[in-house]
Amino acid sequence: MRHLLSYSVYQDLSLFGDDPGATLGGMGCDGLELLTSYGPPDMAYADLTETVHLPYAPDWLAAWQDRPADMSEEDSLYFMYGRGREDVVTNVTRAIDAASVLRPAHGVFHACNADIEEIFHRRYTRSDDEVVRELCDLMNTVVGGMHGGEPPFRILFENLWWPGLRLLDGRGFDILRDRLEFDDWGICIDTGHMLACLPTVSETDGIDRLLDVFSGYSDDLIGRITGVHFHWSATYAYRTTFEERDFEPPASRFIADANSHVMNIDRHLPFTSVRCRELLDALRPDYVIHEMPGSEAGILEDFRKQRSLLP
Repeated sequence: MRHLLSYSVYQDLSLFGDDPGATLGGMGCDGLELLTSYGPPDMAYADLTETVHLPYAPDWLAAWQDRPADMSEEDSLYFMYGRGREDVVTNVTRAIDAASVLRPAHGVFHACNADIEEIFHRRYTRSDDEVVRELCDLMNTVVGGMHGGEPPFRILFENLWWPGLRLLDGRGFDILRDRLEFDDWGICIDTGHMLACLPTVSETDGIDRLLDVFSGYSDDLIGRITGVHFHWSATYAYRTTFEERDFEPPASRFIADANSHVMNIDRHLPFTSVRCRELLDALRPDYVIHEMPGSEAGILEDFRKQRSLLP
């Protein structure tokens, strides 16, 4: 397994000192998974980047179904991939093309949707199946326009807690397998996102619950798991007590509030129990991506802490 650190094009490399490669190597880190954007990345990242995380627009279905929320053009790009179906295809294509110059082994794509009206809700109108089917239609359209009908690098579909690919069982995976029209795709399991679907309050309980989920996976699903976003998040208390609210304009302020809400659900903390290695033993990924922005200790210290628990 290759161990990577999650980073982004919005962060410069000064965190890693004068020799970033040596700093990462000294931590037991093989490189970066880089969150990219819609334009060409700074090639200073190229030698350090092994995989990429493509940009995510939470309510892309609003634009895909030609019912966009009223917001600025810039907010529309980052929240919906644009203002209509054509925009969505154009901007997802732009994101893939922009990341391809880094020659990544794979690119991660969030496979869910959060209706803007329901971000601060606990129950959602859309079914997981509907969102995954629509996602397949989107990706078939995007990739169908690429050379040979395949993406320039493998696309990994990642689970979240919003409607879509939650991967608490194999149903969403089965839809991907049956409906995607290209071959170079796989799965990225995000442990923290999955924990946000489960009533867990302790690390031991959380690991046990994740292992219970993984034990139900088919060999076909396990075989498609290329990457794991590895982090710990116990937010059941917040998820069951936050004040529900509907969308209120202006969109820019609501989105800022939503970002804070998401951070309260998705904490991105390091595991502290050596039992976390059982999760990787069950999934057997090629890449373990340590997503570590959640602690005041800082991402390097959190990476070292979590990495020390693993072979």
